[in-house]
Amino acid sequence: MEMSTERAKYRVLATAGFFADDDTLYDEGSEIWFDGEPNEEMEPLNEVARVRLIEYLEKLDRFGREAAEKAGRPYAGRPRTLDGALAVATAIQKQEMVAMGAKKSSSSVEKVEDDEVPMIAPRKRGRPRLNVG
Repeated sequence: MEMSTERAKYRVLATAGFFADDDTLYDEGSEIWFDGEPNEEMEPLNEVARVRLIEYLEKLDRFGREAAEKAGRPYAGRPRTLDGALAVATAIQKQEMVAMGAKKSSSSVEKVEDDEVPMIAPRKRGRPRLNVG
């Protein structure tokens, strides 16, 4: 069996961005290569990422079914619409924000670099220098 070396590529959908385990905040709309477990606020941009996201969502469903069974309650399944998924993802993110620096994993994350060069150089911060002459 041949092992693929293709990495998973995602677009960050979270309005607050994605805080990676390398202590970097990737802004909403950023495209990243991410080797770790994705979350619901990542849009898969290649087949590897799509497969990993599906595996993650199936794992969440399995955990939900097991927890409901243990509690003796019915399980309706995870939301399959965008509105339902966003509501669940937002609630989960709010819960996890408390523990944001608590545990670190060893996954690899890096920003996808565009080959385009901006036409205008970014401005420097602070006051402009005075020309005293």
